[in-house]
Amino acid sequence: MKIQHFKADQTKTITWASGTSTELFIYPSTGDFQKRDFLFRLSTATVEAEESVFSDFSGITRTLMLLKGNLTLIHEGRYTKELEPFDQDTFDGGWDTKSKGKVKDFNLMCKEGARGSLAHYNLQNNNEKTVQLMGNKNYIYCENGSFKIGNDLISSGELVALENEKEITLFSEENSDIIHVSLICS
Repeated sequence: MKIQHFKADQTKTITWASGTSTELFIYPSTGDFQKRDFLFRLSTATVEAEESVFSDFSGITRTLMLLKGNLTLIHEGRYTKELEPFDQDTFDGGWDTKSKGKVKDFNLMCKEGARGSLAHYNLQNNNEKTVQLMGNKNYIYCENGSFKIGNDLISSGELVALENEKEITLFSEENSDIIHVSLICS
């Protein structure tokens, strides 16, 4: 099994109008978020304002999963969606979107040539879960707690990239919330 482990101190955090965004992974590695020069990007964000307006990410499909708090997503002229922890919404980054609520979220951004999905697993202390890896690129993020994949310990705020695997077993070291990102890239 080939695992690439990204520690929490390897992330890059930027400040935006309503909070912060922490880049966990960008592909390709030479990609630049500010220039919108990437195929896909994984990040977390903390929204510190009660109301915020989303930046224009035309040409990018966004999947947002709520990690903490409660959020109302308002896609103007389209629909409104209420999110609680681990609920998600996928939408066009070019839509006029606003939100209400101070939260922490997980973001998957995909440009043409990539499509992905998010899944949440809650593992209780000393339990395991076998996960089917469906995409050609798979990532596992530890939101809180810790777990093992083989002999590798993954702690809160850490990400692992998995290659050439069809399934893995996650073994919890403690109660843990885990996000699985599955991508198909052409």
